[in-house]
Amino acid sequence: MIEGRAEGRAEGRAEGRAEGRAEGRAEGRAEGRAEGEAVGLEKGKTEVVIAGNKAGLAVETIASITGLTIDKVSEILKQNEYGAI
Repeated sequence: MIEGRAEGRAEGRAEGRAEGRAEGRAEGRAEGRAEGEAVGLEKGKTEVVIAGNKAGLAVETIASITGLTIDKVSEILKQNEYGAI
């Protein structure tokens, strides 16, 4: 009887660990995917800001297109040495 309980506990712990690992992996993948998408979206907006500036668009127009603030557009242009406003 004692052996059965010990065996049951060991089996339960093993199942719990396996489930915990699987959940952890799934959460990690989801977080990584979300972070990657956010980075990609930010990079895309930066490229639009630079291309819009090269095409002669006003900072206000670029901000409207990208959904960024005028200050953020100006900051991106300064960081990329394209000169703002």
